[in-house]
Amino acid sequence: MKSSSDQRKILIIEDEAVFRMMLGAYLRSKNFLILEAKNGAEGLAGVAMFQPDVVLCDLHMPGMPGHQVIHCIHQRYPFLPIIVISGIIKFDEVTQALREGACDYLLKPITDWNIVEEAIRQSQTGNDPEMQYHELQQHRSLLRKDDYTSTRLMQMMQKSSPINLGPWEIDFSSTTPLLYVDFYPIDNALMVVVVELYAGMLDVAFVAAMIKFLLDPPYREYQESANQIFDSPRRVLEYLNWHICQSGILCNINCSALLLSDQRETVHFANAGLSSPHWLKKAANLSLGLLPDVEYQNFNKAIDYPFELKIQSEINHELVLKISKNKHMKRAASDAALR
Repeated sequence: MKSSSDQRKILIIEDEAVFRMMLGAYLRSKNFLILEAKNGAEGLAGVAMFQPDVVLCDLHMPGMPGHQVIHCIHQRYPFLPIIVISGIIKFDEVTQALREGACDYLLKPITDWNIVEEAIRQSQTGNDPEMQYHELQQHRSLLRKDDYTSTRLMQMMQKSSPINLGPWEIDFSSTTPLLYVDFYPIDNALMVVVVELYAGMLDVAFVAAMIKFLLDPPYREYQESANQIFDSPRRVLEYLNWHICQSGILCNINCSALLLSDQRETVHFANAGLSSPHWLKKAANLSLGLLPDVEYQNFNKAIDYPFELKIQSEINHELVLKISKNKHMKRAASDAALR
């Protein structure tokens, strides 16, 4: 949602009137265009009408809670940066906000308004993966020492099923947080990333968080054609592999990227180490994190919808995934065929 001029449009969704007005006044002084909303319902309407470049959202508001607002905005506008500004510091609250689609989290009280301005500018430049990696490093020792926090983080990062992403209806289940899947809708397609971690890995929770943070910036950049890795499963794996190798973490991660199109009954995929099903295993290359310059290869497979995928690990963990086209998509495809 780019503004036509150099001025960036900021939507503030905040029920505390004094804080909302102070924040709005500061950002106006920095040449931002500001729209204020005092609750979630006004905020959702403001997104549609104002078409902001960045949303600043509180979590605890009357009526529609902030998590629900973030979820609704992210579902409709997946590339729109959402920054949470809240006095809530509970681990579960922070993690849920990030999982629903927020890209940053600022704590009240704000004593230096420059922090907000900097967060806005970082959200507009794609959030450098190197910077996000260093932020994760600050919490790495905690995740190593605290098994509960590590396990809780893994659980909270999991998406809940079923999911509706535009034209896609998705159901999935996994017997362990170590075998998980993430989804990135792009134009008329859906990128699916499946990750398998090992319980004995020293930094398992850190690695899971790092993969998520590494993929978020290029995904947000995709709408501006600034980063095209999501056009190709091979590029997704090569991007992840290079950054994981550069992190200095000794690990090997099995991962596959699959690209589904609503125009063709075909899945494009690349595989780094996953051993099932058979057609995916045949395309396997080195796992992520072993060598930095591995060149992965794209493969194609004819499919039917609903597309079903069952992945079983070597220690009998299982991920079952089912992706369907919704009725509207099917009807549009049928009309196109008749024409």
